Amino acid sequence: MNQFIQEAKYLVYKHGLNVTYTAVVEGVYDVDTSSVTNTETSNTIKVFPKRIKATQYNYPNLVSKQVVEFLVIASDLPSIPGNQDKIVFQSETYSVYTYSEHFALGEKVLYKIIAAKG
Repeated sequence: MNQFIQEAKYLVYKHGLNVTYTAVVEGVYDVDTSSVTNTETSNTIKVFPKRIKATQYNYPNLVSKQVVEFLVIASDLPSIPGNQDKIVFQSETYSVYTYSEHFALGEKVLYKIIAAKG
């Protein structure tokens, strides 16, 4: 296993917190209702949260909202983060706004997810 993945897992699992991550898969066609429905999958994962202040320069659409940056081990998520995904952190629900992938030695190590309350 990649040494960067090992160290990232060690640090996040040691210093991180448990959250409930709900991944939403769009576009599942239901034959019975003749409509497209979303499917949700919830998992408890360890993340390293950091509250950030949104400004007009870094996240202009999130100004005046509670924003948290979550560092998540890439292998802990069932799929790539999406804009409809939710994170329950300290009994509050945050919606995924954006994410970035971080690689080391050609492998995806972790995601940095920016999520906002509301």
